[in-house]
Amino acid sequence: MRVLDPRELCHDRLADRFGDLLSNYDTQRRLETLVDEFLSAERLAGASVLDVGCGLGQFSERLQAKGAVVIASDIGTRLLDLTRQRVGCECVQADALELANVFGVNRFDIVVSSECIEHTPDPKEALRQMALVLKPGGLLALSTPNRIWQPVVQLATKLKLRPFDGYERFLSWSQVHDTLKSSGMIVQRERGLHLFPFQLPLHRLSRWCDRQLQVLKGGMINLCILAEKAR
Repeated sequence: MRVLDPRELCHDRLADRFGDLLSNYDTQRRLETLVDEFLSAERLAGASVLDVGCGLGQFSERLQAKGAVVIASDIGTRLLDLTRQRVGCECVQADALELANVFGVNRFDIVVSSECIEHTPDPKEALRQMALVLKPGGLLALSTPNRIWQPVVQLATKLKLRPFDGYERFLSWSQVHDTLKSSGMIVQRERGLHLFPFQLPLHRLSRWCDRQLQVLKGGMINLCILAEKAR
């Protein structure tokens, strides 16, 4: 078992006030995209789904409500406690870099992971692990911040405008694509979210940009991808 760096538990230390630190708008947009848009109700009904980096359980809750059999996983025990209270699904402490050791290969119909891999020491390995635990033909619905926005986030952290002090290793679109391809995954759909910071009170305009300006997704804050594991 890997020895954890304390930075990996940043969000667990903030768990009891994490909800106040999150943007409800951003969370809702990621839920709408990864679960409601990317995954059909027919595909979710009765499917075995792993939520990697479950946080406060919003994604596990939405997935279970659509009929999926959900296992929520996170590296933080307090976050798992809160997810268990919120959703009532099975919750398993698991390192995103060791998913295959915990769950076995070819285990799940679907893996969902939102804003998790960038908080690990090796985001590419986290992607490879997600591919390993998927069954052939299984789906990965993923969101992660776009690398071009990392300097902005780093500046906000230095100015103490945000309380997070953990790993923040963002990937580019091409890095995600290349890692998925080398892991036997085939990208089916992709979408960018947030052309400008979601903290600005311009959510109607932001939604319009998400709908109408996907040609600019390379510059959007969050990248969202649906990929299928080769059969």
